[in-house]
Amino acid sequence: METLSGTTTFVLHKVAVAGRRAIADRLAERPGLTLWEYAALAELAELGPSAQNALAAALGIDTADMVRLMDTLIEKRMVQRERDPADRRRYRITLTAKGRTALTTARKAVREVEQTTLQPLTAAERATLHALVTKIRTR
Repeated sequence: METLSGTTTFVLHKVAVAGRRAIADRLAERPGLTLWEYAALAELAELGPSAQNALAAALGIDTADMVRLMDTLIEKRMVQRERDPADRRRYRITLTAKGRTALTTARKAVREVEQTTLQPLTAAERATLHALVTKIRTR
């Protein structure tokens, strides 16, 4: 009989849950972000100024949830929402200087948690693991 610990997807899930919890705790401490706020800032940094609905699609979240998320980030002065000059019917979201600073701090925290989580692996094993899970994800 196969055990749960012998099931690769179960073990991956357990590692992911522990990593996600550790990252969430660190982000809450400094720079004071939730995981979704961090994800939105990171995606926005990658995409550049974006339509709010495009950002929601990239993150895979409902547009109503995106509005609430952006409202929170606007209150924190980490993003700006303005009418898109190319299409006045939609909003464009832009990172602010405060948002870029928070993202830099958050990325450092995420790297530290990842280093701790993956500490038992060599650098080559980490690279292999990343390549393998990326291959599974993009399939």
